[in-house]
Amino acid sequence: MEDLKEKLPLSIVAEKMNTTPLNVLMHIKRNLLHGVEEDGVWMIDCQSLEVLLTKTGGSKAEDVCASGCSKKHSCGGGCS
Repeated sequence: MEDLKEKLPLSIVAEKMNTTPLNVLMHIKRNLLHGVEEDGVWMIDCQSLEVLLTKTGGSKAEDVCASGCSKKHSCGGGCS
């Protein structure tokens, strides 16, 4: 298991990113955020969140949309 020094719960990270918990999990899946599951709760590495928010300026990250989304990350739909 990966040891993350400073972590936030998934729900708080979703609020900070102004998105859904599912979208945050997609960021983890795509290695845009680092997270670990602890006792059934996903915890997100604060440093990886800061890096992502700095890189994206708070907007959507690239490569997160579902592969079936024709507009990729700029659709504003449910895959965001």
